[in-house]
Amino acid sequence: MGERRGKYPTIKDVARLANTSTATVSYVLSGNTDRLISLELRDRVLDAAEELHYTKSAVASSLRVNRRGLVFLLIPQFSNIYFTRACESLEDVIIANDFLPMICDTREDPERERKLIENAVAQRADGIILGPTSSGWKNTAILRKLNIPYVVVGREISPDKDSQEESDTYFVGDDSYQAGFLAGQCFARNGHRRIGVIEWNGTVSSAMDRSMGFYEGIRRQLRNGGSLEVESSDVLSTEEGYRLTRELLQRTRPTALFFGYHSYAQGGVRYLAEMGLSVPEDISVIMVGTPDWAQFSSPKYHTIYQSEDWVGSTAGRILMAQLQGEESPLLTKRRYICPCQLIEGNSVKDLTRL
Repeated sequence: MGERRGKYPTIKDVARLANTSTATVSYVLSGNTDRLISLELRDRVLDAAEELHYTKSAVASSLRVNRRGLVFLLIPQFSNIYFTRACESLEDVIIANDFLPMICDTREDPERERKLIENAVAQRADGIILGPTSSGWKNTAILRKLNIPYVVVGREISPDKDSQEESDTYFVGDDSYQAGFLAGQCFARNGHRRIGVIEWNGTVSSAMDRSMGFYEGIRRQLRNGGSLEVESSDVLSTEEGYRLTRELLQRTRPTALFFGYHSYAQGGVRYLAEMGLSVPEDISVIMVGTPDWAQFSSPKYHTIYQSEDWVGSTAGRILMAQLQGEESPLLTKRRYICPCQLIEGNSVKDLTRL
């Protein structure tokens, strides 16, 4: 039989132990000194509060000041290092401003996202940071209706084309189109014409922009007789990256592989190793994202850096400026886009020298 759940001490418990009124306890614990209260009574209240481990209820306080001190961070993929790193920077900003972050994973599920947003509203959250699913605009309608501040990170959201709504949502993210373009351009520059792509077929803006950028980067190669083979999935995981890479290489043998997500790359690289294929001698690899394993492995992989720390800290500062009523220059525009960067390793072979 499980133990009974402990009961939080209340202000009434402190008053009872100190043999005084709840009004006196509230006055003493608030730190006020404008009323004449004996040192003996003040010490009695403080000793009682310490003995009971009494902590002032944030919920009760929020009812008086109309602020809960709570910010929800709704992230679509805990396993995606982009969002986990952004979350770390977000936490730093939120905690430094005396708010409590509540982090939840929507798992790319629009219905789960909707319920978590509604729960945040029910909990009287002061604000929300959202890495949206494909239904992000629809699910954030309640926030716009109630005028609850929120900032979108990583993926943009916007009304449907047929909608009469206009978006004034704050967005902070990286240039996803550029992320794909830099990878495609690198393959083209190094003379690769037979290219494989392992991509997520998610309908969020970042996924689609990344694919468009990559195809633009290699377009000239394809026009000059090159070939492109693609394997995609709506499941984003290391295991799926392994499977997709296996499927692609059983069908064709490209000289280069582009992984749009590092989780796919981790599984794909494992399959390459099992097949005895050497990177970059047998096949070149570029991935979006900078997981630690890609930087410390041999070879060191070509990666696309997305400035996750900047995304998180900027989004946090924008939300804090809204919540604290600041006239911050951050609130003068709605979209903040950070350029991506190709970090070269040793995983791309230069075929122009052959």
